[in-house]
Amino acid sequence: MHNRRILGAVLAFAVAACSNPLDVQNEQDVLDTNLDSPNAVAPLLNGVAGDYGVAYANAVDIIGLIGGELIHTGSFPSWREVEAGIGTRPSTEGDNMYNSVSRAIWVADTASTRIAAQVKVASASPEVAEAMIYGGFAHFLLADNYCSGTIKAGPAITPDSLYRRAQSIFTQSLGIATAANKSDLRYRAIAGRARARLMLKDYAGARDDAKLIPGGWRWNAIYSSNSTRENNTVATLTTTLIRREAGVNPRFYNDARYKLDPRTPFLNRGDTAKGPDPIRQFVEQLKYPQRGTPIPVASWQEARLIEAEADARIGDVALAVDLVNLVRASAVLSAYAGPVTQAAVLSQIQFERSAELWLQAQSLSDLRRFSDPFLATRRDKCFEIGQLEWTSNPNLGH
Repeated sequence: MHNRRILGAVLAFAVAACSNPLDVQNEQDVLDTNLDSPNAVAPLLNGVAGDYGVAYANAVDIIGLIGGELIHTGSFPSWREVEAGIGTRPSTEGDNMYNSVSRAIWVADTASTRIAAQVKVASASPEVAEAMIYGGFAHFLLADNYCSGTIKAGPAITPDSLYRRAQSIFTQSLGIATAANKSDLRYRAIAGRARARLMLKDYAGARDDAKLIPGGWRWNAIYSSNSTRENNTVATLTTTLIRREAGVNPRFYNDARYKLDPRTPFLNRGDTAKGPDPIRQFVEQLKYPQRGTPIPVASWQEARLIEAEADARIGDVALAVDLVNLVRASAVLSAYAGPVTQAAVLSQIQFERSAELWLQAQSLSDLRRFSDPFLATRRDKCFEIGQLEWTSNPNLGH
Protein backbone atom coordinates (compact mmCIF):
# COMPACT_ATOMS: atom_id res chain seq x y z
CA MET A 1 0.00 0.00 0.00
CA HIS A 2 1.24 3.45 -0.76
CA ASN A 3 2.14 6.03 1.86
CA ARG A 4 -0.01 8.76 0.40
CA ARG A 5 -3.13 6.68 -0.06
CA ILE A 6 -3.15 5.15 3.42
CA LEU A 7 -2.19 8.20 5.41
CA GLY A 8 -4.46 10.31 3.25
CA ALA A 9 -7.35 8.05 4.15
CA VAL A 10 -6.29 8.09 7.80
CA LEU A 11 -6.21 11.85 7.85
CA ALA A 12 -9.49 12.13 5.97
CA PHE A 13 -11.23 9.90 8.50
CA ALA A 14 -9.71 11.79 11.39
CA VAL A 15 -10.77 15.11 9.93
CA ALA A 16 -14.32 13.84 9.53
CA ALA A 17 -14.28 12.82 13.19
CA CYS A 18 -12.86 16.16 14.37
CA SER A 19 -13.86 19.76 13.86
CA ASN A 20 -12.14 20.19 10.51
CA PRO A 21 -8.66 20.98 11.88
CA LEU A 22 -7.01 21.19 8.48
CA ASP A 23 -10.02 22.26 6.39
CA VAL A 24 -9.54 19.20 4.20
CA GLN A 25 -12.41 18.74 1.75
CA ASN A 26 -11.14 15.83 -0.33
CA GLU A 27 -8.88 13.00 0.79
CA GLN A 28 -7.28 12.97 -2.66
CA ASP A 29 -5.94 16.46 -1.88
CA VAL A 30 -4.03 15.23 1.17
CA LEU A 31 -0.38 15.11 0.19
CA ASP A 32 2.45 13.45 2.08
CA THR A 33 3.79 16.87 3.05
CA ASN A 34 0.45 17.81 4.65
CA LEU A 35 1.11 15.19 7.28
CA ASP A 36 4.46 16.65 8.29
CA SER A 37 2.96 19.40 10.40
CA PRO A 38 2.13 19.90 14.08
CA ASN A 39 -1.47 20.48 12.98
CA ALA A 40 -1.60 16.90 11.67
CA VAL A 41 -0.71 15.25 15.00
CA ALA A 42 -4.24 15.01 16.39
CA PRO A 43 -5.82 13.84 13.11
CA LEU A 44 -3.09 11.26 12.64
CA LEU A 45 -3.65 9.93 16.15
CA ASN A 46 -7.39 9.76 15.53
CA GLY A 47 -6.67 7.78 12.38
CA VAL A 48 -4.49 5.33 14.31
CA ALA A 49 -7.30 4.77 16.81
CA GLY A 50 -9.80 4.41 13.97
CA ASP A 51 -7.80 1.80 12.09
CA TYR A 52 -7.23 -0.19 15.26
CA GLY A 53 -10.94 -0.02 16.08
CA VAL A 54 -11.88 -1.35 12.63
CA ALA A 55 -9.41 -4.23 12.90
CA TYR A 56 -10.39 -5.07 16.48
CA ALA A 57 -14.15 -5.22 15.96
CA ASN A 58 -13.69 -7.34 12.84
CA ALA A 59 -11.38 -9.68 14.76
CA VAL A 60 -13.93 -10.04 17.56
CA ASP A 61 -16.45 -11.32 15.00
CA ILE A 62 -14.11 -13.67 13.15
CA ILE A 63 -12.26 -15.01 16.19
CA GLY A 64 -15.62 -15.40 17.91
CA LEU A 65 -16.59 -17.77 15.10
CA ILE A 66 -13.41 -19.84 14.87
CA GLY A 67 -12.91 -19.72 18.65
CA GLY A 68 -16.31 -21.17 19.45
CA GLU A 69 -17.94 -18.08 20.97
CA LEU A 70 -20.32 -17.44 18.06
CA ILE A 71 -22.21 -19.59 15.59
CA HIS A 72 -23.12 -18.50 12.07
CA THR A 73 -26.87 -18.00 11.67
CA GLY A 74 -27.01 -15.77 8.57
CA SER A 75 -26.19 -15.71 4.89
CA PHE A 76 -22.40 -15.23 4.68
CA PRO A 77 -20.88 -18.51 3.36
CA SER A 78 -17.43 -17.36 4.40
CA TRP A 79 -18.58 -17.02 8.00
CA ARG A 80 -19.91 -20.60 7.97
CA GLU A 81 -16.48 -21.78 6.80
CA VAL A 82 -14.70 -19.91 9.58
CA GLU A 83 -17.08 -21.29 12.19
CA ALA A 84 -16.32 -24.79 10.83
CA GLY A 85 -12.66 -24.19 11.66
CA ILE A 86 -11.21 -23.31 8.26
CA GLY A 87 -8.20 -21.04 8.70
CA THR A 88 -5.09 -22.41 7.02
CA ARG A 89 -7.02 -23.32 3.87
CA PRO A 90 -8.18 -20.39 1.70
CA SER A 91 -10.24 -18.15 3.96
CA THR A 92 -11.85 -14.95 2.75
CA GLU A 93 -12.47 -13.76 6.29
CA GLY A 94 -8.94 -14.65 7.37
CA ASP A 95 -7.63 -12.65 4.40
CA ASN A 96 -9.81 -9.65 5.22
CA MET A 97 -8.82 -9.69 8.87
CA TYR A 98 -5.14 -9.98 7.96
CA ASN A 99 -5.40 -6.92 5.73
CA SER A 100 -7.12 -4.77 8.36
CA VAL A 101 -4.70 -5.82 11.12
CA SER A 102 -1.66 -5.25 8.90
CA ARG A 103 -3.01 -1.81 8.03
CA ALA A 104 -3.51 -0.98 11.72
CA ILE A 105 0.07 -1.97 12.52
CA TRP A 106 1.51 -0.08 9.55
CA VAL A 107 -0.48 3.08 10.25
CA ALA A 108 0.43 3.05 13.96
CA ASP A 109 4.14 2.53 13.26
CA THR A 110 4.23 5.16 10.54
CA ALA A 111 2.15 7.69 12.46
CA SER A 112 4.28 7.38 15.60
CA THR A 113 7.37 8.20 13.53
CA ARG A 114 5.68 11.18 11.87
CA ILE A 115 4.30 12.47 15.16
CA ALA A 116 7.73 12.15 16.81
CA ALA A 117 9.14 14.47 14.15
CA GLN A 118 6.54 17.16 14.91
CA VAL A 119 6.44 17.33 18.71
CA LYS A 120 8.95 19.20 20.85
CA VAL A 121 10.21 16.23 22.89
CA ALA A 122 9.43 12.89 21.26
CA SER A 123 10.77 10.92 24.22
CA ALA A 124 8.11 12.50 26.47
CA SER A 125 5.25 12.85 23.99
CA PRO A 126 1.95 11.22 25.02
CA GLU A 127 0.87 11.28 21.37
CA VAL A 128 3.88 9.19 20.34
CA ALA A 129 3.26 6.76 23.20
CA GLU A 130 -0.43 6.41 22.35
CA ALA A 131 0.20 5.68 18.68
CA MET A 132 2.81 3.07 19.59
CA ILE A 133 0.48 1.40 22.09
CA TYR A 134 -2.26 1.00 19.49
CA GLY A 135 0.30 -0.65 17.22
CA GLY A 136 1.43 -2.94 20.01
CA PHE A 137 -2.10 -4.17 20.66
CA ALA A 138 -2.67 -4.64 16.93
CA HIS A 139 0.26 -7.08 17.01
CA PHE A 140 -1.79 -9.36 19.25
CA LEU A 141 -4.49 -9.68 16.60
CA LEU A 142 -1.80 -11.03 14.26
CA ALA A 143 0.27 -13.10 16.72
CA ASP A 144 -2.72 -14.65 18.51
CA ASN A 145 -4.57 -15.73 15.42
CA TYR A 146 -2.16 -16.36 12.52
CA CYS A 147 0.31 -19.18 12.01
CA SER A 148 2.87 -16.56 10.96
CA GLY A 149 2.82 -12.90 10.00
CA THR A 150 4.67 -10.16 8.20
CA ILE A 151 5.56 -6.59 9.13
CA LYS A 152 5.80 -3.93 6.42
CA ALA A 153 6.06 -6.47 3.57
CA GLY A 154 8.91 -8.28 5.29
CA PRO A 155 9.48 -12.03 5.51
CA ALA A 156 7.12 -14.30 7.43
CA ILE A 157 7.92 -14.41 11.14
CA THR A 158 6.59 -16.57 13.95
CA PRO A 159 3.96 -15.53 16.50
CA ASP A 160 6.69 -15.48 19.16
CA SER A 161 8.64 -12.98 17.05
CA LEU A 162 5.52 -10.83 16.83
CA TYR A 163 5.02 -11.04 20.60
CA ARG A 164 8.65 -10.02 21.14
CA ARG A 165 8.17 -7.08 18.78
CA ALA A 166 5.05 -6.08 20.72
CA GLN A 167 6.93 -6.40 24.01
CA SER A 168 9.60 -4.04 22.71
CA ILE A 169 6.98 -1.53 21.56
CA PHE A 170 5.29 -1.59 24.97
CA THR A 171 8.61 -1.15 26.77
CA GLN A 172 9.47 1.87 24.62
CA SER A 173 6.02 3.40 24.96
CA LEU A 174 6.07 2.82 28.72
CA GLY A 175 9.25 4.88 28.98
CA ILE A 176 7.69 7.67 26.94
CA ALA A 177 4.41 7.62 28.89
CA THR A 178 6.34 7.70 32.17
CA ALA A 179 8.36 10.70 31.01
CA ALA A 180 5.11 12.38 29.96
CA ASN A 181 3.58 11.62 33.38
CA LYS A 182 0.50 10.02 31.78
CA SER A 183 -0.68 7.27 34.10
CA ASP A 184 -3.40 5.87 31.83
CA LEU A 185 -0.96 5.45 28.96
CA ARG A 186 1.48 3.80 31.38
CA TYR A 187 -1.18 1.28 32.35
CA ARG A 188 -2.00 0.57 28.70
CA ALA A 189 1.67 -0.13 27.98
CA ILE A 190 2.10 -2.25 31.11
CA ALA A 191 -1.06 -4.25 30.38
CA GLY A 192 0.13 -4.89 26.84
CA ARG A 193 3.58 -5.96 27.96
CA ALA A 194 2.10 -8.27 30.61
CA ARG A 195 0.01 -9.98 27.91
CA ALA A 196 3.00 -10.29 25.57
CA ARG A 197 5.15 -11.77 28.33
CA LEU A 198 2.44 -14.26 29.23
CA MET A 199 2.30 -15.44 25.63
CA LEU A 200 6.11 -15.72 25.59
CA LYS A 201 5.93 -17.85 28.78
CA ASP A 202 7.85 -15.25 30.77
CA TYR A 203 5.57 -15.90 33.71
CA ALA A 204 7.55 -13.95 36.30
CA GLY A 205 7.72 -10.93 34.01
CA ALA A 206 4.04 -11.15 33.14
CA ARG A 207 3.08 -11.42 36.80
CA ASP A 208 5.25 -8.47 37.84
CA ASP A 209 3.78 -6.26 35.11
CA ALA A 210 0.20 -7.30 35.78
CA LYS A 211 0.57 -6.47 39.47
CA LEU A 212 1.07 -2.81 38.52
CA ILE A 213 -2.42 -2.48 37.03
CA PRO A 214 -4.73 -0.98 39.68
CA GLY A 215 -8.21 -2.26 40.44
CA GLY A 216 -10.93 -0.49 38.49
CA TRP A 217 -8.75 0.34 35.49
CA ARG A 218 -10.07 -0.34 31.98
CA TRP A 219 -9.25 0.77 28.47
CA ASN A 220 -11.89 0.57 25.75
CA ALA A 221 -11.87 0.86 21.98
CA ILE A 222 -14.45 3.55 21.22
CA TYR A 223 -17.11 3.24 18.52
CA SER A 224 -20.04 5.34 17.37
CA SER A 225 -23.03 5.31 15.03
CA ASN A 226 -21.66 8.27 13.03
CA SER A 227 -20.42 6.20 10.09
CA THR A 228 -19.97 2.60 9.02
CA ARG A 229 -16.23 2.82 9.65
CA GLU A 230 -16.86 3.94 13.23
CA ASN A 231 -19.45 1.25 14.01
CA ASN A 232 -18.93 -1.58 16.45
CA THR A 233 -19.45 -4.27 13.82
CA VAL A 234 -20.02 -6.93 16.47
CA ALA A 235 -23.27 -5.16 17.32
CA THR A 236 -23.97 -4.60 13.63
CA LEU A 237 -23.81 -8.30 12.82
CA THR A 238 -25.03 -10.10 15.95
CA THR A 239 -28.11 -8.27 17.23
CA THR A 240 -31.80 -8.72 16.52
CA LEU A 241 -32.49 -5.09 15.71
CA ILE A 242 -29.63 -4.79 13.20
CA ARG A 243 -28.50 -8.10 11.68
CA ARG A 244 -28.52 -11.69 12.96
CA GLU A 245 -25.51 -12.89 11.01
CA ALA A 246 -24.14 -14.72 14.06
CA GLY A 247 -25.46 -15.68 17.45
CA VAL A 248 -24.06 -17.12 20.65
CA ASN A 249 -22.52 -20.55 20.23
CA PRO A 250 -24.39 -23.42 21.95
CA ARG A 251 -21.16 -24.10 23.86
CA PHE A 252 -22.10 -21.02 25.85
CA TYR A 253 -25.88 -20.89 25.96
CA ASN A 254 -26.18 -24.59 26.85
CA ASP A 255 -23.64 -24.32 29.68
CA ALA A 256 -25.17 -23.49 33.07
CA ARG A 257 -22.03 -21.64 34.16
CA TYR A 258 -22.32 -19.07 31.38
CA LYS A 259 -26.09 -18.76 31.76
CA LEU A 260 -25.59 -17.51 35.30
CA ASP A 261 -22.48 -15.42 34.65
CA PRO A 262 -23.09 -11.67 34.18
CA ARG A 263 -19.92 -11.43 32.09
CA THR A 264 -21.51 -13.45 29.27
CA PRO A 265 -24.89 -11.75 28.80
CA PHE A 266 -27.16 -13.20 26.14
CA LEU A 267 -30.85 -13.57 25.39
CA ASN A 268 -32.17 -17.01 24.51
CA ARG A 269 -35.67 -16.82 23.03
CA GLY A 270 -35.87 -20.56 22.53
CA ASP A 271 -35.56 -22.96 19.62
CA THR A 272 -38.20 -21.19 17.54
CA ALA A 273 -35.99 -18.08 17.27
CA LYS A 274 -33.98 -18.68 14.11
CA GLY A 275 -31.42 -16.73 12.20
CA PRO A 276 -31.86 -15.74 8.57
CA ASP A 277 -30.41 -19.08 7.45
CA PRO A 278 -33.33 -20.08 8.76
CA ILE A 279 -32.36 -23.35 10.44
CA ARG A 280 -30.10 -22.52 13.34
CA GLN A 281 -31.26 -21.15 16.65
CA PHE A 282 -30.32 -17.52 17.14
CA VAL A 283 -29.28 -16.54 20.66
CA GLU A 284 -28.44 -12.85 20.92
CA GLN A 285 -25.29 -11.60 22.61
CA LEU A 286 -25.99 -8.57 24.82
CA LYS A 287 -22.44 -7.48 25.58
CA TYR A 288 -22.42 -5.11 22.60
CA PRO A 289 -26.04 -4.06 22.00
CA GLN A 290 -25.44 -0.94 19.88
CA ARG A 291 -23.18 0.34 17.10
CA GLY A 292 -21.59 2.74 19.57
CA THR A 293 -20.93 0.26 22.39
CA PRO A 294 -17.22 0.23 23.34
CA ILE A 295 -15.15 -2.95 23.30
CA PRO A 296 -12.68 -3.53 26.17
CA VAL A 297 -9.06 -3.71 25.04
CA ALA A 298 -7.46 -4.30 28.44
CA SER A 299 -8.67 -4.25 32.03
CA TRP A 300 -7.67 -4.85 35.63
CA GLN A 301 -9.61 -8.13 35.56
CA GLU A 302 -7.48 -9.40 32.68
CA ALA A 303 -4.39 -8.28 34.59
CA ARG A 304 -5.44 -10.29 37.67
CA LEU A 305 -6.07 -13.34 35.49
CA ILE A 306 -2.63 -12.93 33.89
CA GLU A 307 -1.19 -12.84 37.42
CA ALA A 308 -3.23 -15.89 38.37
CA GLU A 309 -2.12 -17.91 35.37
CA ALA A 310 1.50 -16.92 35.85
CA ASP A 311 1.39 -17.88 39.54
CA ALA A 312 -0.33 -21.18 38.79
CA ARG A 313 2.21 -22.10 36.12
CA ILE A 314 5.12 -21.10 38.36
CA GLY A 315 3.66 -23.16 41.21
CA ASP A 316 1.94 -20.71 43.59
CA VAL A 317 -1.51 -22.22 43.16
CA ALA A 318 -3.04 -20.83 46.36
CA LEU A 319 -2.20 -17.25 45.35
CA ALA A 320 -3.68 -17.93 41.91
CA VAL A 321 -6.96 -18.92 43.57
CA ASP A 322 -7.01 -15.67 45.57
CA LEU A 323 -6.60 -13.69 42.36
CA VAL A 324 -9.34 -15.65 40.61
CA ASN A 325 -11.65 -14.90 43.52
CA LEU A 326 -10.93 -11.16 43.26
CA VAL A 327 -12.12 -11.26 39.67
CA ARG A 328 -15.15 -13.36 40.51
CA ALA A 329 -16.10 -11.07 43.39
CA SER A 330 -16.09 -8.08 41.02
CA ALA A 331 -18.78 -9.88 39.00
CA VAL A 332 -20.67 -10.77 42.21
CA LEU A 333 -19.93 -14.48 41.77
CA SER A 334 -19.17 -16.96 44.52
CA ALA A 335 -15.57 -17.90 45.27
CA TYR A 336 -13.89 -20.84 43.57
CA ALA A 337 -14.41 -23.94 45.71
CA GLY A 338 -12.72 -26.63 43.62
CA PRO A 339 -9.47 -28.52 44.15
CA VAL A 340 -6.37 -26.44 44.75
CA THR A 341 -4.17 -28.31 42.32
CA GLN A 342 -2.30 -26.83 39.39
CA ALA A 343 -4.39 -28.64 36.78
CA ALA A 344 -7.73 -27.76 38.40
CA VAL A 345 -6.83 -24.12 38.97
CA LEU A 346 -5.51 -23.66 35.43
CA SER A 347 -8.76 -25.12 34.15
CA GLN A 348 -10.67 -22.61 36.27
CA ILE A 349 -8.48 -19.77 34.99
CA GLN A 350 -9.30 -20.82 31.43
CA PHE A 351 -12.99 -20.65 32.29
CA GLU A 352 -12.59 -17.23 33.93
CA ARG A 353 -10.83 -15.91 30.84
CA SER A 354 -13.52 -17.35 28.56
CA ALA A 355 -16.15 -15.43 30.53
CA GLU A 356 -14.25 -12.24 31.41
CA LEU A 357 -12.74 -11.84 27.93
CA TRP A 358 -15.75 -13.18 26.03
CA LEU A 359 -15.95 -11.65 22.54
CA GLN A 360 -12.64 -9.82 22.86
CA ALA A 361 -10.70 -11.75 20.18
CA GLN A 362 -8.65 -13.82 22.63
CA SER A 363 -10.53 -17.12 22.52
CA LEU A 364 -8.50 -18.86 19.79
CA SER A 365 -5.13 -18.24 21.43
CA ASP A 366 -6.54 -19.35 24.79
CA LEU A 367 -7.89 -22.58 23.29
CA ARG A 368 -4.41 -23.34 21.95
CA ARG A 369 -2.54 -22.34 25.11
CA PHE A 370 -4.73 -24.47 27.36
CA SER A 371 -4.79 -27.38 24.85
CA ASP A 372 -8.56 -27.32 24.77
CA PRO A 373 -10.17 -30.39 23.15
CA PHE A 374 -12.39 -28.07 21.10
CA LEU A 375 -9.42 -27.70 18.74
CA ALA A 376 -8.53 -31.39 18.75
CA THR A 377 -10.73 -32.58 15.92
CA ARG A 378 -10.42 -31.37 12.34
CA ARG A 379 -10.13 -27.66 13.13
CA ASP A 380 -7.38 -25.28 12.09
CA LYS A 381 -5.62 -23.75 15.06
CA CYS A 382 -4.65 -20.52 13.29
CA PHE A 383 -5.19 -18.57 10.07
CA GLU A 384 -2.78 -18.50 7.17
CA ILE A 385 -1.20 -15.25 5.98
CA GLY A 386 -3.70 -13.35 3.81
CA GLN A 387 -3.70 -13.97 0.06
CA LEU A 388 -3.18 -10.30 -0.79
CA GLU A 389 -0.01 -10.38 1.28
CA TRP A 390 1.12 -13.58 -0.46
CA THR A 391 0.63 -12.13 -3.92
CA SER A 392 2.13 -8.70 -3.23
CA ASN A 393 4.97 -9.43 -0.79
CA PRO A 394 8.22 -10.35 -2.61
CA ASN A 395 9.69 -11.72 0.64
CA LEU A 396 7.27 -14.65 0.87
CA GLY A 397 9.10 -16.77 -1.68
CA HIS A 398 6.66 -16.80 -4.60
